[in-house]
Amino acid sequence: MYGDLPLSGGSSFQAGPNAFVDNRPRNLGRGLRSGAFVVLFACYAVIVIGLGQRLLLWPAIVLLPRYRTAMVRAWLRFLARATLWMARVVGGIRFSIHGAIPRESCVVVMNHQSVLDIPIGVWLIPGPQTIIPTRDRYRRGIPGISPLARLARFPFVSQGASLGRAELRALLEAVGRVDRGEACLLLYPEGHRTRDGQIGSFMRGGLRIALTRARRPIYCVVADGMTSARTTREALAQVAGSTVTVTIVGPLTPPGDRSPESMDVFIDMLHDTMTNALARMRALGRHPEGHVDASAIAAH
Repeated sequence: MYGDLPLSGGSSFQAGPNAFVDNRPRNLGRGLRSGAFVVLFACYAVIVIGLGQRLLLWPAIVLLPRYRTAMVRAWLRFLARATLWMARVVGGIRFSIHGAIPRESCVVVMNHQSVLDIPIGVWLIPGPQTIIPTRDRYRRGIPGISPLARLARFPFVSQGASLGRAELRALLEAVGRVDRGEACLLLYPEGHRTRDGQIGSFMRGGLRIALTRARRPIYCVVADGMTSARTTREALAQVAGSTVTVTIVGPLTPPGDRSPESMDVFIDMLHDTMTNALARMRALGRHPEGHVDASAIAAH
């Protein structure tokens, strides 16, 4: 014990043995490890993703166009696996996954907390190629990532009040591939990364189209623990040492009545399901039993 420290009001403060522990070295180490992970990923995006697509994947697709979907699927899963491996080994990030998605064509609805949500979502889907509706501003300008979105034929959307004709056509084409069992659809209906990690309001336009036209099982994926890495700038200083917990709920079946009113009720149910799952995860304050850690992910 350090004894009593007199305060201005005449009261005393009982100091514990750890009351004056200097956390600056720990914070510095976390910042350095976070920065190393972000810088490594940036180099990886330019060199491995960018050059790999230009020198390997595109020529293979030109030579063997009938295998394009299979090659893009394998490439996406390789990139997701490599990203999560770097996050675990370099960033010291721990992953705990509860539940699983079968190897089938499906629609996956996931919350959006951090820059790692997309590789996590892609890796959790073992079925056909994953298709992710993507914000139109990412069509160009991001090394490695923008060409990848075009190569994978992701539909680009502006997230406006309504879908434009080209956006609707691209989304309908993607949903049609899912309905035929050729692909899986990964949706982030919040439309952006939430600031507090809670489940935000859903943008319903694209979600209604997917649920109405893709007659496939629905899975909800809720990830928590990455609110400190909502943006690349935040990840640069805070991502290292995080623990990410993921819960998968489903399969869920949309109603037979595909009217807009019925779909809205079902979408409300999806939102409530994900909100309740997040609340239970945070109430537990620990990993669910039967979790799978990142080493198992990397070895899958």
